[in-house]
Amino acid sequence: MLIGTSDLSKNVDAACVTELGIPMIVLMENAVISAMKNMDIDIYNSYVVVCGVGNNGGDGLGIARHLNTKGKDVEVFLIGNLEKLSECSKINYNILLNMGINIININKSDLIEKDDENINKNKVDKIIKNEKENIIKNKNLTMLKEAISKSDVVVDAIFGTGLKRDITGIFKEVIDMVNDNSKKTYSIDVPSGINSDKGNVLGTCIKANKTISFEFYKRGFLNYDTSSLIGNVIVEKIGVPDFITKKYHEDEFITDENFVKNNIRIRDVHGFKSDFGKVSIVAGSKGFYGASFIATESAVKSGSGLVTLISEEDVQNKASIRLTEAMTVNFEEERLNKILSSSNAIGFGPGMGDSHQTFDKLLKTVEGSNCPIVLDADGLNVMKDRCYRFLEWENKFVITPHLGEMARLTGDSIGYIREHRVDVAKEFAQKYNVVVLLKGYQTVITDGKKTYINPTGNSCMATGGMGDCLLGMITSFIGQGVDVFEATVMGAYIHGYIGDKLSKKMYTVTATDLISNISLTMKEFLLI
Repeated sequence: MLIGTSDLSKNVDAACVTELGIPMIVLMENAVISAMKNMDIDIYNSYVVVCGVGNNGGDGLGIARHLNTKGKDVEVFLIGNLEKLSECSKINYNILLNMGINIININKSDLIEKDDENINKNKVDKIIKNEKENIIKNKNLTMLKEAISKSDVVVDAIFGTGLKRDITGIFKEVIDMVNDNSKKTYSIDVPSGINSDKGNVLGTCIKANKTISFEFYKRGFLNYDTSSLIGNVIVEKIGVPDFITKKYHEDEFITDENFVKNNIRIRDVHGFKSDFGKVSIVAGSKGFYGASFIATESAVKSGSGLVTLISEEDVQNKASIRLTEAMTVNFEEERLNKILSSSNAIGFGPGMGDSHQTFDKLLKTVEGSNCPIVLDADGLNVMKDRCYRFLEWENKFVITPHLGEMARLTGDSIGYIREHRVDVAKEFAQKYNVVVLLKGYQTVITDGKKTYINPTGNSCMATGGMGDCLLGMITSFIGQGVDVFEATVMGAYIHGYIGDKLSKKMYTVTATDLISNISLTMKEFLLI
């Protein structure tokens, strides 16, 4: 699924009109038809459609027309100055009038007395703030409130992706009225009041139960604070050819099952363990051997032909008892160099401690190998103030930080990264030529050129060892010959997918729960 911005929407629409000769009204009708698929007309009978004067409002007017032809009870309210109706909106507006459908217009004059039409904006805002009860007594606003209260669904088509200013006046009043009285609200393209690029609320916004978005998953929906406002997001095509989209798209995607299915390595019937990669996991320290076990076992279950745990002797002695399907070696053994040099991928960092000793072990790992290295936990912590080394080393690196670890690496605050996580991750990946997997809700994976947002995973997985498990999976996939970036995207998706599946029956999901389901899940993807 594509992620898009308001500029992308604008460019794609313009290209369809100027390069292909598709009239805008055709695109609007396609959008209307696509939206109708999600109006749940088999469940609900009464609808209130609230429209603005732009093209988003035109979509709403078109939806009202189709709902009417389906025999549904529809009331239509148009918010704003009729003289500012877009050309396509005028067409749908006139069609409704010709069909005998009443359209109630609400504009700023509905907030003031007839003899006070020249009142300034500040006075209007004051009236809204201090005299709401009197305002509600206005005939048109009262009709809107009553219609919303008795309807099954409110369709929000007030503002689209082009909105950049804060909402005030009559628009704020109407949006607040919808939120206060609607049983269920469906937003068209984007909930009115949300900045579609950044996800911030522009003064106020519609709280949608469902958002029917066109062509792209809007970038602003990735904002953590937006998730409670957009409801269930459905992306529908409206007839834009793929080559037009690709021409303007910035290579940002939502990962889906097809991506995983297309990248899982099919195991040849004649294959040997040597054909499925040698991977090493460098992990653990005294008192922290659990992380080493989880990461190693995860790599084993993810399909690697041969997995070796590299650790301190104390960890080796404890972990080797449980790791019956993996080899172990400590840093003092002569065969260490051979194992490093023959590895197809290395995972480094879980449970090692943030110390000079850990960085020394990282140096030894880098110097002794020529394969991709996945860094997590203390492998990331020891890189604080040393990120320039990524540019000096020949290995390809994948880093898997959470917000706090990313803050230490970049020097930015957690709050800033949280708000700008896609851009922060992309900039870091570009600057240091690494693949970044920034953990959290809707994990970001980027190599600085392409970016994928992972839709799987949930809070039931917020348990110790999950990051170690993910490191083992990614390292294993790389070792099996999957492209470094694609292996990282695939690892994040499968990791969260298993967690989602288990959480339907379990209150919490542990790393060992997840590990025991990796192999079965990968087989499931191959059979999809």
